[in-house]
Amino acid sequence: MFFKQERPSKTNTISNGAKFDVGTLKVIALACLCIALSVILTGRLSYLIVEREAINKLKSQDLVYIVQSIAGKIDGRIARAKETSLILSKDPTIMEWIQGKEKDNVLGRRALHIISGIARDYDYSNSFIVSTLTNNYWAETGRLIDTMTVEDPDDAWFFDVIASKLPVSISIDYNNERQDTFVFVDALVGDIERPIAVTGVGLNLRDMAGEFAEYEFGEGSKLWLIDDSGDIHLAKDLVDRGKNIYSFIPADICEVIIQHAGEQTSTAGVLEYQDKNGELHDLIYQSLNSTDWQLVLQIPRSESIGFLDTIKINTLVASVLSFGLIVFIFYLIATRIADPFKRAVLLSRELEKKVQERTAKIMDSIDYAKRLQEAVIPGDEEMARAFKEHFIIWRPRDLVGGDLYWLKKKGDDYVLAIVDCTGHGVPGALMTMAVASILNDIVDGVCSDDPAVILQEINVRMKAALHQKVNAVSDDGADIGICHWRSGQYITFAGARIVLYVKTAVGVRVVKGDRHSLGYQKSDPDLVFNKVTLPVGEEDKFYMTTDGFLDQNGGSKNHSFGKKRFMALIDDYGHLPLAKQRQLFEDGLDDYKQTEEQRDDITVIGFQLRPSGTGDAVK
Repeated sequence: MFFKQERPSKTNTISNGAKFDVGTLKVIALACLCIALSVILTGRLSYLIVEREAINKLKSQDLVYIVQSIAGKIDGRIARAKETSLILSKDPTIMEWIQGKEKDNVLGRRALHIISGIARDYDYSNSFIVSTLTNNYWAETGRLIDTMTVEDPDDAWFFDVIASKLPVSISIDYNNERQDTFVFVDALVGDIERPIAVTGVGLNLRDMAGEFAEYEFGEGSKLWLIDDSGDIHLAKDLVDRGKNIYSFIPADICEVIIQHAGEQTSTAGVLEYQDKNGELHDLIYQSLNSTDWQLVLQIPRSESIGFLDTIKINTLVASVLSFGLIVFIFYLIATRIADPFKRAVLLSRELEKKVQERTAKIMDSIDYAKRLQEAVIPGDEEMARAFKEHFIIWRPRDLVGGDLYWLKKKGDDYVLAIVDCTGHGVPGALMTMAVASILNDIVDGVCSDDPAVILQEINVRMKAALHQKVNAVSDDGADIGICHWRSGQYITFAGARIVLYVKTAVGVRVVKGDRHSLGYQKSDPDLVFNKVTLPVGEEDKFYMTTDGFLDQNGGSKNHSFGKKRFMALIDDYGHLPLAKQRQLFEDGLDDYKQTEEQRDDITVIGFQLRPSGTGDAVK
């Protein structure tokens, strides 16, 4: 039998070793075309999204943050200068010397030494005293540099300050005797209705302008400090000083800025406009809290988002490389590893899902433990009822921790405790819950007016609850400080490795507790703790802290913060309201530890008792 022999098709057979037919090659080509279009479209959309988000972030965050940071720095310098001027105005040596019409040479040397020391030690450009009795102008050099007269227009500032009857005022003035322009912070000495002198400090505008130059935003950017009429007093570019912003910015934009002059707000204004050449500019303005001046930052949009040109090029290069790589990978996937890779991906996703589920359960448990621990500590209203003033710093090292502060009122008795339990995290939190329960039981049923007895009872119950025996596997316990008061005339303290600090009119007093912890294997269950009862002065303030604050490492030598620095914080800021002290204590610790990690749970309590008979603050 004969068969007809067909010729091989060119479209179906290329060679004996060919792996693909034409249909397969067409599928690969179509897939590559789709990939190319996807890469181009994705790259373009990504760039547009990045551009839009970059502009929004720049206007709402970055530039605002920069302007607010500079404004905060200027406000800080002026605020410090205000405080310094007020201190000078109340100095008894200066007042006595001025009242004596500057005839006492001994007092004069002391008074001039004070103002020269202020200028030298606190980085002020100058300091001065001008008597209203003699009109003599004394500078920080210790020399008499002028005698003020009404006829001299350069002396008008002196008589304006007296006429204002403001305890402290700020002015920008060119001082002919000093041959320079300064920001003067002037304070009236004595009765503001009939002051005996004007004293204060001056900040050199050249120095502040030098600081402006440190903020380099681009060649076309402008940074100005303007008054309520738009006059420029400080600028990154010194040639701009003395001009008005109307010379640089459209009139309608200037009016918007000037309308907000003097507003005491922490919110910066954000504007954009086109100049006469059609170039788009971003403008941020921020009012200063210390004066009616405003800080204005103007930057061309082309400079603020110039980095996007690099992103555009990088995106194009990445798209080309990605396309080539994707085509190559698609080739491998289509020929060799499609099914194994798919199975690996599915397995990886399944494992990732299980890990996420377990992690979520763990975090939910820890979050619930945190809510339980926060429910044990006293609330703000409860603390406000117990104290005239108070502050709390409670910083667990983790989400939850082994530190606790606790407050109980039973009848007329108040009992306050600060607790530092063994461990951190969840184990430490469980210990605090146990201690809180023991404290509640003791104060309700055993003793509510003797901190020493309460400590002894806690020691016994913790050892029993934790089954603490010699050579046991675990050895847990706590350090506790307890204060008790009733009428506000006396306070009783007992501590187990916790110290009570008392800020009085004459300094800082340290009331030490016993050098024994509670609940550990070696803790003596029969130990009798000591207590100290103190009379309470009207302005006395009390502080307790766990060792997390004192043991935090930092500083240039990476040493612990220590009791001396803690006492220095109390001594330096104890005269201030306790609400303000909290931030100062936290700033002091953060500045000391810098980039070091928090090594322990931190709790600090500061409080002031109410005078006898005043009752609760919140009913």
